[in-house]
Amino acid sequence: MTNYHVCVVGGWCGNRMVMVAEYLTERLSAAGYPCHVTTHSVWDNFNQPPAANLILQLLPAFTESEVECPVLTIKLLLADINHAETIERILRQVRADYHL
Repeated sequence: MTNYHVCVVGGWCGNRMVMVAEYLTERLSAAGYPCHVTTHSVWDNFNQPPAANLILQLLPAFTESEVECPVLTIKLLLADINHAETIERILRQVRADYHL
């Protein structure tokens, strides 16, 4: 499932949002889950993010019913990009989706 798409949603934290997306690309690939990881800023842009398999939010912006896919809050990655519990939640969700 190499077309698995993860979208990191953020706001004014643009640089950090990109850093998180790049870091997650590396972590997911190292765990054996090559994913397409993109970013979507809601700063002055209230459009829904592009269709994705998983939305990771640095701030609360969308609900699962709005985007029709799982949504995880990853705010703790703003302070600690390697926050173990948050990374494990992401890996657990991707792992479950890969095995569908």
